[in-house]
Amino acid sequence: MQLTPVEATLIGTTAGALASFSSTLLIQRATLARERENRIWERRATVYEDALTSVNRGERFRAGVLETGELPEVPAQRGREVEADLVLARLRIYGSRRVVKAHLRTIAAMTQWISSFAAWKEQAAHGRTPVRDPAQDPLWAAVLREAERAQSADLAFVEIIQTEIQTDIQADETAQPLLSRLLWWRRPS
Repeated sequence: MQLTPVEATLIGTTAGALASFSSTLLIQRATLARERENRIWERRATVYEDALTSVNRGERFRAGVLETGELPEVPAQRGREVEADLVLARLRIYGSRRVVKAHLRTIAAMTQWISSFAAWKEQAAHGRTPVRDPAQDPLWAAVLREAERAQSADLAFVEIIQTEIQTDIQADETAQPLLSRLLWWRRPS
């Protein structure tokens, strides 16, 4: 059986159209996936910025209290609690498990520090004068110890955020620099 020129043209045109359609479809799917990943990354970056801002604010608060021995007047404290809850909720949506766990550790360390500070402050109600000297007042020593723990938790949180932003965390929790994803085709086998 011989193909006529018209049939050959129709078959060639059909094969070309299918190839063009298929490549367009694959490119479109890849573009949509990349755009979705970029949108998620932008949201993740925003919530990471908010979480780091919250941690920085906590560090400044703690440093001010340790310097003066007094809690500052904070008229809008309720708003900050709601903001912290919102940051945690958004971290749970967009952040990795490592980041969420690290953020929860910062919250727990800050809460423990506030509790130890409150215990130090409350000794005045029992007739003892609070002294900001760890050698004379074991409760102040506990405040300083908890402040160090909170500072360590904050620094660990910042380090985890930086690692996550600057690397690609694998399923086995190892980190690869982000450039390795882009240059995989250049590596010799």
